[in-house]
Amino acid sequence: MSIRITGRTDYSALFSSLNGGKSTGIGGGSYSLADYASIKNGSYGKLMKAYYTKAASSDTATAAKKTNSKTATADTTSENASLQKSANALVKSAESLLKTGKDSVFKEKDITTKDENGVEKTTKGYDTDAIYKAVSAFANDYNSVLSAAAKSKNSSVVSTASNMVQQTVANEKMLSKIGITIGEDNKLSVDEKKLKAADMTTVKSMMNGNGSFAYGVQTKASFISMYAKNDQNKASGVYGSSATYTASLFSNGDIWNSFI
Repeated sequence: MSIRITGRTDYSALFSSLNGGKSTGIGGGSYSLADYASIKNGSYGKLMKAYYTKAASSDTATAAKKTNSKTATADTTSENASLQKSANALVKSAESLLKTGKDSVFKEKDITTKDENGVEKTTKGYDTDAIYKAVSAFANDYNSVLSAAAKSKNSSVVSTASNMVQQTVANEKMLSKIGITIGEDNKLSVDEKKLKAADMTTVKSMMNGNGSFAYGVQTKASFISMYAKNDQNKASGVYGSSATYTASLFSNGDIWNSFI
């Protein structure tokens, strides 16, 4: 039976066997007057609502954490891809300066000039336009690597880029002689007029051959590329069965062929 009090259902009849706050078994369960009171005054409902609100909040926080983690991983992957691209470009622009033999940008060619009377004269000389273009591309790629490395959280990348800058500073006087200056931000700028007017044997000694300035920079750029590739593989889970990287880590064989 039920008794209505002020328009609300009173379930006391269902708990008529309760007496004096003692607990009793109903349908195999155990209840007390305190339980009944909490249901009747609504505090039980408030407690359950608070519990599920907290649980939902926890689930939302976990989902947000996972989303943020994925976003951070994506950002890191993007930065590493940009760094590797810049480092590979520097390796290639250095290679164009380091080539020897008939493909060398420093190979002397027949240069034809005319005097004020229009008389042509052919002599052996350097193609200064081609040399300037190659050196300028090298400097631009060098600067791009510094910008990309500055965003890296990889200590090996930062250390190698720092060593590259130190090597450049150590050659500052010689670089200045061929029209290359170092800015306050450690980036390079090339004076076209001064480079073309410089002693090309000095330019060649700085930019061509093993042990040259360009060779040292290329070596460091190769390592920076490798470190960036390492981080990309970590982010994408490219591991072998023995917790080592797979062969794809060294897929850029063109970078390493000159060192192996």
